[in-house]
Amino acid sequence: MARHQLFEWEDQPWLPRVLRDYLTDHLFLYLSSDEAGTLHSAIAGILKPALDRLRTDRIVDLCSGGGGPLLAVQRHLQSDMQFTARVTLTDLYPNVAAFQRAVVSSNGSVQACFEAVSAFDVPVHLSGLRTLFTAFHHFRPPDARRVLQDAVSKGQGIAVLEPFERSFGMAISLGWAGIIRGLALTPKLGPMTPGRFALTYLLPVAPAVVAWDGVVSSLRSYTVEELRGLAASVTADHFTWEAGQTPVDIRGDTIQLTYLIGLPAEPPAL
Repeated sequence: MARHQLFEWEDQPWLPRVLRDYLTDHLFLYLSSDEAGTLHSAIAGILKPALDRLRTDRIVDLCSGGGGPLLAVQRHLQSDMQFTARVTLTDLYPNVAAFQRAVVSSNGSVQACFEAVSAFDVPVHLSGLRTLFTAFHHFRPPDARRVLQDAVSKGQGIAVLEPFERSFGMAISLGWAGIIRGLALTPKLGPMTPGRFALTYLLPVAPAVVAWDGVVSSLRSYTVEELRGLAASVTADHFTWEAGQTPVDIRGDTIQLTYLIGLPAEPPAL
């Protein structure tokens, strides 16, 4: 099926903070739960060779939202691969409360930028392997190329990972799951503010927003072939690219984790 860019609430700069944080907190809860451990392990297995190639232990996460699966992946790198990664969380619209929780609970292994960071122009002092989890589909093809080109131009590796597939089946599944999770799991997100309670249970706008963005995330995901095409369109004489999929079983369902890895052809000097 063709890719549809469509409209996600999370992309809108005018979206009220109460709804933006609700979205990113729910995504974090879904992607970081113990039930998603197979996903975390698969992501760690993709990132570790890239970090080794770059000779770095630094990960700069772009479009972090509420933290996504990266914090759980960091624990898998430590426990399964004896590799301690240092993580910096960034976002154009930082979820400040979620970033603060991550920093406090990390024992120094997680830092965060509380100012806006654009994936189109990442500050040069943020060096390391750039990662985007469940975020690359937000960008139209010309903007997706800008994200890749910025990494290439600044000599930084980049890893794009998406656990979504572009299919009507997944879109419908994500839509229903958004409604159910929104109603059932909101009390687990943290303090139940009056605004969060009202927009969940009195006027269920927030669960509907989660459901809509889940559907659209599926319909505008990139295929492996499209990721390869985007990489090939970037000016990168000394960069190597790898795109593919790996099956992951989550809660009894098999999904395809789609990835694109771009690395400098020559590793940086020690």
